[in-house]
Amino acid sequence: MKFAALKILADENVSPRVVSFLRQKGIDITDAKEEKWQGKDDEYLLKKAYEHKRFILTHDSDFGTLAINEGNPCYGIIYMRLRNLKVSNVITVLEKLLHFERDISERSLLVVEDAKVRIRQL
Repeated sequence: MKFAALKILADENVSPRVVSFLRQKGIDITDAKEEKWQGKDDEYLLKKAYEHKRFILTHDSDFGTLAINEGNPCYGIIYMRLRNLKVSNVITVLEKLLHFERDISERSLLVVEDAKVRIRQL
């Protein structure tokens, strides 16, 4: 499926403005803060995302560690590994990702950097 069709769970470190932007673009996104899940450990969020078939959108590399090194069940991860984490820059990069043409399958880790996207199967 294309990026624009993914269902997403936004980690608590993702700005509400980013969540709002993605909703305006028609993305099905759940926000950990809106669900009152802030402060829950990463394993909890990974499990919730897996149960609801959502990719986790995060600025935190720990989710990849949990899925790859520790073998936790994971539907997918979008790791925003950007040099500039200002909301305006994150939105600019996500706007480009909305037009990303490669198919993304479940159990994928997308490492989104300023100038490229790497995809790895989990």
